[in-house]
Amino acid sequence: MINLTPRLEKIAELVENSKLTADIGTDHAYLPVSLIEREKAERAIASDIRPGPLSRAKDTVTRSGMDDRISLRLGPGLETLTEDDKADTIIIAGMGGEMIAEILEKSINIVKSAERIIVQPMSSAPELRKYIYGRGFSDIHEHIAAEGNRLYNIISMSPGNEAHPPLEPYELVAGRDIIKSRPEHFDKYIQNLTKTLKVKADGLSRAASADTAEELKRTLKIIKKLEELSLCRSQ
Repeated sequence: MINLTPRLEKIAELVENSKLTADIGTDHAYLPVSLIEREKAERAIASDIRPGPLSRAKDTVTRSGMDDRISLRLGPGLETLTEDDKADTIIIAGMGGEMIAEILEKSINIVKSAERIIVQPMSSAPELRKYIYGRGFSDIHEHIAAEGNRLYNIISMSPGNEAHPPLEPYELVAGRDIIKSRPEHFDKYIQNLTKTLKVKADGLSRAASADTAEELKRTLKIIKKLEELSLCRSQ
């Protein structure tokens, strides 16, 4: 039985009753193997853009006796899938948020044919949120996974054409659904974001230009809103 890291464990929890799950950027293929072991997925596609990780994935798949249930594919992003695959669940984890958005947009027809999309950005979460809400994805839910001293954002959603209200700057930074649902690790999450923004504000305050002055003003407004959220939580 595969033991997953807390980050991958949280992603696995979000997969249910999948006939075919596609894990993009699979690395060792731990996640697809675990999903099949737990009967959360019947079959899987494990793809990676690099031969090295895909070779490691093949070792994991063979050791687990799942060569007939997991298809290994070499290539970039969702270009390894076809609509005939009928992947109902797509997972893209461990990449930058802007890259994830590019992958989704480049293969939007594949994305629209799925039922559930799960993404986990390592950076640029605000940029990814802007894309997701602007593209009309529906049933958007955000989760937080704690691994060591680091917190990870995980976003699950379905394809759609929903007209979302524009995200406020603080919602782009923290996540609209996270603010609404206050999941586990919320307090530490908000504290970490606030700390990072204060460092940014300090740097901006040392610069002297109209552009940095405006950016400082926007940053301070976000900090104030996040501090208000943290205060409401503690009361």
